[in-house]
Amino acid sequence: MGSVSSPTIGIMKRATIIRTLWHWHRRVGLLACALIIVLSITGILANHSSQLGWDRSPISVQWILNSYGFNAPETYQGLAVDEHLWVIGGTQLFRDDVSVATCSSDWHSVSWLDPMVIASCASKVELFSTDGDRIEIFSALPEGRLIKSGRIKNDGRLLLQFTQNQYLLDVDSFEVTAVSGYEMILPQWQSVPAPMTQSLQSQFRVQDLTWERFILDVHAGRWFGGWGWLLMDLGAIFMLTLALSGVVMYVLRRTR
Repeated sequence: MGSVSSPTIGIMKRATIIRTLWHWHRRVGLLACALIIVLSITGILANHSSQLGWDRSPISVQWILNSYGFNAPETYQGLAVDEHLWVIGGTQLFRDDVSVATCSSDWHSVSWLDPMVIASCASKVELFSTDGDRIEIFSALPEGRLIKSGRIKNDGRLLLQFTQNQYLLDVDSFEVTAVSGYEMILPQWQSVPAPMTQSLQSQFRVQDLTWERFILDVHAGRWFGGWGWLLMDLGAIFMLTLALSGVVMYVLRRTR
């Protein structure tokens, strides 16, 4: 039997390498397929999030909010003003079941200071008409964190209570005066009817959790938890493997 020539051996070796590479190329491709689709879609969406307004649009999908550990409040408090209920629940403020404002921290105070409704959270005071239209936002607080606000007897100003100090806020001029020893008139909170509570919970939002942030978190793997970064790293390795194996197979076939 005659010996096999060197060119023939070389061709056989190349064929074996190509078959082996093609075997793994297909399997790695299947593994990488889902990640490539996710990365491609989220990359395109993130690239156009500003034009679509997703960088300013809070998420309202409950299962996404739950995945970040955010849950709608179980109870709400309401203040009756002109046959309407001004309701606070977490970071949202409602007039009846219509959202009128959000805050980065929980709303803690609502006051009726004729002819305005005034709501406060830790970082600001907002003034509204009784129809729910925002009149003004006062965020130049004299101290860092506002604990509560409310009316006082025989005075048209708003009392601001901080950890140690008190101030009176003139809601017309926004002049702030340091005071002490004032007693705040606490609001007469009312229970929120069950149907309205369900409506408010369905509108639960988190101000800083926008669609853009969610898309970027999925794209980077952060949304998948502690192992998300590893998942995306594996995806990158798979894509590099596909690229390199594809180039090697192409070169070997060209040199037959």
